[in-house]
This record gives sequence, structure tokens and C-alpha cells, in this order.
Amino acid sequence: MARSVSAARRANRLDRTLLALADPTRRELIERVGRGPVRATDLSRGLPMSRPAVAKHLRVLRGAGLVKAVPQGREVLYQRAEDSGPIDEARAYLEATSAGWDRALAAFKRFAEAQEEP
Repeated sequence: MARSVSAARRANRLDRTLLALADPTRRELIERVGRGPVRATDLSRGLPMSRPAVAKHLRVLRGAGLVKAVPQGREVLYQRAEDSGPIDEARAYLEATSAGWDRALAAFKRFAEAQEEP
């Protein structure tokens, strides 16, 4: 039972990570945060949305474990999360999926080439 609960938690975390990465605005925010700690006000500069909308995107990124908020005096700085687990899990999932597609395409290629032979 514990194994299935652990697997469900991993799948849930993977879902949150992929959902967070699915949005181009959140990917842009991750890029900006990756350059170093930054205030939410600075993160919202140049984006075609309100500061509250940026805050909602940051909540999704925090919930996925991709970004963390660090209080510093009266301000909050956002930075890349120290735990790379969510990204590592997404990478492993995508690599495994890619490998499966590579095998399927190689099998299809062999099949197609065998059909061409007289």
C-alpha cells in the first residue's frame, strides 16, 4: 500500500510540474528567476498582465516546487528552488517517453523497409 501511495505522490508532483511548465508565461518567469533572486514587481515588468496575474503564476510555480519565495525585509524575492526533484522527475518521464517513441519509430522503419524489399 505504501508503494502505491508513494507512486501516486510522484505522479501528482509530476502533474503539477508539467502543468506549471505548460504555460509560456510561467516558463518566462522561470527563466527570469533563474538569473538570480528577483522581486515580483521586477518579474512582472514587460509582461502583458497585471501584477496580481503574475502573483497567481508564481503561486503555481511555488506549488510545483520550481520556485521559492524568500522574505527579505519588507520584500519577497523569488528564486529557483534548491530541490531539483520536480525537474529531474519531469526529465526522467520525458526521456522514458522519448525512448518509447524512438523504439516504436525504429520498429515502424524496419517494417516499412521490409515492405519495400522484393
